[in-house]
Amino acid sequence: MIKVGVIFGGESVEHEVSIISAVQAMNKLDSEKYAIVPIYITKKGEWYTGTALREIETFKDMDLLKRYCKNVVLYKKDNRFILQNKGFLKKVVNEVDIILPVVHGTNVEDGVLQGYLKTIGVPFVGSGVTASSIAQDKVVQKQVFECCKLPITKYYSFYDCDFKDDEEKIVKEIEKELNYPMIVKPATLGSS
Repeated sequence: MIKVGVIFGGESVEHEVSIISAVQAMNKLDSEKYAIVPIYITKKGEWYTGTALREIETFKDMDLLKRYCKNVVLYKKDNRFILQNKGFLKKVVNEVDIILPVVHGTNVEDGVLQGYLKTIGVPFVGSGVTASSIAQDKVVQKQVFECCKLPITKYYSFYDCDFKDDEEKIVKEIEKELNYPMIVKPATLGSS
């Protein structure tokens, strides 16, 4: 049976959305073909595993989560991908054959997690480092599309520090380039 590590959570503002998405995905995976290994990343970057992570109720009480799940690290040993506990007595908690990232936002969807997975060599589903990084940064993505002569909507980008320094100037420049109504999005957060 293939052991699928489902990674979710993370330090992103979209942490909770990732939990919901992952629980739904884990409950839809064919348990006759795949052994599902939940791997949850807390908002502080700690990794946990345990069957309790397959239930949405687990995330209502972090003390219970820490009591029933193991704090782990993922690494490669003897061509196996090991989840080892971080306690005093280090022992193998589980292992995975492939990773299914069900993640949203900064440090998990933007190529950072993909880079770590590539570094240790574990196969994973989805885009690699470069594609993930480009896809997460809306301004870079538009610039890449422009270079490839792909059609894009008109846009205007600016840094928050520039807006704080001279809000009126930025608004005037935007109004010169674009028409109302407009949509304002952070460049490197998720799609919401």
